[in-house]
Amino acid sequence: MANLLSDRIAELRKERGLTQEQLGQLVGVSAQAVSKWEKGGAPDVELLPTLADRLGVTIDTLFGRSQEEIEDMTQMFTRWLEAIPAERRPDQLFRLLSTTFPSLTTMGHDFYVDIPGTVLPSCYTPGHEWLRSLLYLTNAICMAIPAEDFPFYMLLPEPQEGYASQLASDEEYRRLFSALSIEGSLELLRYLYRQKEAFYSVPALANRVGLPQEQVNLVVEALTQCNLLHHRSIELEEGSTDVYIVHDNLGFVPFLYLARWLMEKDDSWVVGWYNRKRPILVPPGQKKED
Repeated sequence: MANLLSDRIAELRKERGLTQEQLGQLVGVSAQAVSKWEKGGAPDVELLPTLADRLGVTIDTLFGRSQEEIEDMTQMFTRWLEAIPAERRPDQLFRLLSTTFPSLTTMGHDFYVDIPGTVLPSCYTPGHEWLRSLLYLTNAICMAIPAEDFPFYMLLPEPQEGYASQLASDEEYRRLFSALSIEGSLELLRYLYRQKEAFYSVPALANRVGLPQEQVNLVVEALTQCNLLHHRSIELEEGSTDVYIVHDNLGFVPFLYLARWLMEKDDSWVVGWYNRKRPILVPPGQKKED
């Protein structure tokens, strides 16, 4: 029975494109333990439910009694995620997603170069680039940075009407980029996102970021028009005062990350895979199948 179990573990692991180390991380054991299982050893009994869940099969399937896999993947995935300590869930979820990266293409797992453990800089410095992975597919875009200190993964399935259908107008983008280009805008936003949420007057913001009040007035007006800041008027003994609070939309930080992605060198890739024939933005009114 042990040899049958060993063979099934190895077979299921390879079918899912997992290394022994990756399976061990999902189950909570070392790669050496997985290797021992596949060479004739057997997992501890209490590990069998977790091992079956991570491989997406029933315990019966592990012992060769049934080839029927769990149909409810959402339920299985939820059980797997809840079994991981809360503080480790984001990291483990990223690792799971990164193993699916090559499965989105026809290139096969042998073409995917994974570099976990490589230390990439968390901030931009001359001479350092993010090493990126990109899949530019017929109906999706998948972007990833396989780094220990900054794991990043984003999948954008294409809407039926194309990506352009979900974009803001050119005028709205011009307003946003014009606001961000004003001297002091980025400094002010960086300051606000470093603080606990609070309302600030223009004199207070000018003091915090070291800019003249006239300049801060220009900045807060432009950022408010773009909904990056909220404006309120409060009543004090000496009269009403305008105050501002940062928008609770935390998309600003991912926005800065994606902006940096755009500015990386063309050759800073781990892997780039392209099988899309039509342009990335389908013209308005034209369906993406055309």
